[in-house]
Amino acid sequence: MSLDDGNIPQDWKDGHVIPIHKKGSRVDVSNYRPVSLTSTICKIMEELLRKAFLDHLIDNRFVADHQRGFVRGRSCSTQLLEVLDKWTGILGRDGDVDVVYLDLAKAFDSVPHNRLLLEIESYDVKGTSLEWIKNFLIWRRQLVMVAGTGLSGHQH
Repeated sequence: MSLDDGNIPQDWKDGHVIPIHKKGSRVDVSNYRPVSLTSTICKIMEELLRKAFLDHLIDNRFVADHQRGFVRGRSCSTQLLEVLDKWTGILGRDGDVDVVYLDLAKAFDSVPHNRLLLEIESYDVKGTSLEWIKNFLIWRRQLVMVAGTGLSGHQH
């Protein structure tokens, strides 16, 4: 029903965030990694929709041949091996290789949801699938547990 009508029950979008200590001083909040425990059924639905979306992108040739991450049979490891092979060939011919590394670890966190939805729609995703994704992104709630006490927060 959730996918058929494009709606998600609110409790599926609620997350319980547990701060996990990584290293260093326990009084420095930057030494904690937030782990969000969310609805299992929502995670399953999210995975089903992700798979259908990726299949749609591949079937309609929206995914470039050089795309590696998130594509079946293509991994970041094989990408690394391919690029190292190219660099070795260039250097073997006395060529030069310049490399720029980017850390995109938090890139998704900085994408405005309206822009993301427009991009998804541009790949011919419409109807209840698009509504489900939109509903997934809005009115999320978090409850952070610190020393057994819950502190609530909302994302709109």
